Amino acid sequence: MDRRNFLIAGGVSSLALVATPALAQPAAAAGPAFTGQAGRPLRIRAGFLSLGLDPTGRIVELKDIRTGTDHLSAGKSLPLVSVVLGDGKQYAPTQVKVSRRDRNVLVFSGDRATVEVKVVNHATYATLEVVGLDAAPGVDVRTLLWGPLTTSVTETVGEAVGVVRDSGFALGITPLNDKTVGGWPKEFDAYGFGSEVESKPYGEAGTQNEWGAAAKTSWGSILRAYSYDYSTVRTREDGIRIGPLPGFEGRILGSRLAVYGSAPDLVLTVLSQIAQGEHLPYPTIDGQWQKTARATRQPFLALSSLGTSNLSDAMRFAKQAGIKNVYSVQGAAGPWKSTGHYQFNSGFGGSDAAAAQLVATAAAGGMRVGVHTLSNFIQANDPYISPAPADKRLTVGATVKLTRALAASDTTLYADGDSGGGGHVIGRRLRIGDEFLTYSGVTQAGAGEWQFTGVGRAQWGSASTAHPAGADATRVSENQYGGARGDLPLIDEIATRLATMANTTGVRSISYDGLEEVSWSGWRGQGFAHLVNGIHRRLDSRDGFICEASNPSSNSWFAQSRISWGGIGWSDSNYAQVTRNNNFYRANFLPAMGGSLPIGGGTSTLGVEHNLALGASIGANFGWFETSTDSLDKGSNTAAVLTAVRIWNSAVEAGAFTPAQQQLMTDEKKNWHLSETTEGKEWSLQELDSSGSPVGRAQPVRAPKPGFATPEPADGRMGELYAFKVTSSSPRTVRYEVTSGALPAGLSLNKDTGGITGVPTAPGTKRFTITARNNGIMPDAEVTYSLRVTR
Repeated sequence: MDRRNFLIAGGVSSLALVATPALAQPAAAAGPAFTGQAGRPLRIRAGFLSLGLDPTGRIVELKDIRTGTDHLSAGKSLPLVSVVLGDGKQYAPTQVKVSRRDRNVLVFSGDRATVEVKVVNHATYATLEVVGLDAAPGVDVRTLLWGPLTTSVTETVGEAVGVVRDSGFALGITPLNDKTVGGWPKEFDAYGFGSEVESKPYGEAGTQNEWGAAAKTSWGSILRAYSYDYSTVRTREDGIRIGPLPGFEGRILGSRLAVYGSAPDLVLTVLSQIAQGEHLPYPTIDGQWQKTARATRQPFLALSSLGTSNLSDAMRFAKQAGIKNVYSVQGAAGPWKSTGHYQFNSGFGGSDAAAAQLVATAAAGGMRVGVHTLSNFIQANDPYISPAPADKRLTVGATVKLTRALAASDTTLYADGDSGGGGHVIGRRLRIGDEFLTYSGVTQAGAGEWQFTGVGRAQWGSASTAHPAGADATRVSENQYGGARGDLPLIDEIATRLATMANTTGVRSISYDGLEEVSWSGWRGQGFAHLVNGIHRRLDSRDGFICEASNPSSNSWFAQSRISWGGIGWSDSNYAQVTRNNNFYRANFLPAMGGSLPIGGGTSTLGVEHNLALGASIGANFGWFETSTDSLDKGSNTAAVLTAVRIWNSAVEAGAFTPAQQQLMTDEKKNWHLSETTEGKEWSLQELDSSGSPVGRAQPVRAPKPGFATPEPADGRMGELYAFKVTSSSPRTVRYEVTSGALPAGLSLNKDTGGITGVPTAPGTKRFTITARNNGIMPDAEVTYSLRVTR
């Protein structure tokens, strides 16, 4: 074993930035802070990463300090920070210096603006925060851009989590508050290699991430983030006007992120430390971090008509399938009178109190209840729209003025512009006063005048009234189902409502369907954060609360339990796309998910097991088994279908299939049958032909025996960052504990990931035992190590 994989070059001190000679050897000593020696870059220490800046503030080094390998993409250097002013032009700093007032602050200055960035060093990462922003008189600083950091790493790019990695090294950035958006402003693509970014690395639909802190390019990869100034009203892409936001949230000051370099198998350990150290969301299940908990993948029995009248039937069927979650997905919206205000419909009793009783009844039977939502979609019958006057806080595009008076019965109107549209401003809908109107077409009628034809009056329950010339006609942006979108204030209200609902009723799972709409409201990743993080922050209890969506963003990654899009057997998805989705999930440290699988009481067992085997081939649970109690109640094959679901889920959950067996099951032409021989531990896998007859001999399938596959840890060195990961052979491990002996002083064990990190403070050898606590089906496992620390 190459011991350099676990040692950082140089001593770790309280100083965040150091100026040292080139680090070609891992044993180089840390130099004095900010000596600024001529021709040598300032270096930000971030775990195993040395981020070097030249005298102008450009990034000239992304070095793995252990090996001296520089991962900066040749010829692609950019400033660590730059700004975009009100004229839409990017201004880069011309010099960077260490502040005389605070030796942990770098001052990036240019002729139009000066940015001060405070760097705080932690053992495995560093934080960067904008603590000062001064502009020349009359200069409007519109946006602050972080990087991008340009890397030569292409093996695995985690767009949402903000990590790029190869077999030896990982580099990452993590936004640390809602206004620090992982991604890039679309209107400034030219400043961030936008034309060179691979737009659809995972195929179609739900795995594209335009809100990602990382992206793959034609020559490597980039790590990126930004903060927009919303202290005044801004017009973002597609003509959407947003803001202002008050105080801290509306200002660039306080934009903050973490940067780190790590061994690839320790990325989750570093992210766990960032989350806990920087007070980011850290949702758990039975005390285990959801990002490592196998239980995060647990399936839902998703029912089209779940309610008080059929709850007992739903629970009975779920238990037959070995499922502990019943989920309401009525239509596309869930059990609501309307989306927007999200008040329960009559199926859930019409109130939070009645829904709480439904949830309590389910809990008494060992079952959890989940509800579907449509994020910031506002239905036309919701009080935000109807009755008039409708709420002013809907997402809107451009405003034009009527050039002629509009009578209450007119179906043609004239205005001084075409009202914009296109991009994410969809639909043909205007608002004039309290009246909503639609139109079929718009053409230029003359100099400075446009004609809107096929005008529909009194839409969305509004009243048709006369409007004078000069009245504002504002383009209303529709959602994907023809309703409206909530702007950020409504997103905040929806987050408050859904969290209050969960706190009041005990609902423990939610899917944010159409979550991309909170971005398309003009707020991009900041909209994601306000909804997902906003709900998480307001929860009374976060343990066991599972939220999923079809899209993630970098500054909501920590709060989102899982991403699950598409499925096998749907018109817009198939096995190939589900496989690509899971490539995306793995790259982003998200649970393997098969999406949704439709089942029914009349579904053939052969067909169900065919699809369950395809899911098992990629190690994925299906998040949803979509059906209805009516179909299951009346179907002749219900018991066989639900038994197949239970058996396959238990084997996948146990990680029981070998890589060779998974490879066999990738063949979409083959059929398989799985039977259970010892509950939760052993199964038998039999290939079948198209008529259901056996082909060849059955294969044994066994859950991995508890144990460890980790070699002896390498030696550490006093005063140097140390990192080592213990790995349980059982996916059922729920936590790691030191159960005898002690780690060397300065080191600690992460109970969720098995990572051992820290800076040893004393020489000597320590012997200790680590126990992997399993979930009760399999016994615990333990391993004993000796770890020597030298001077």
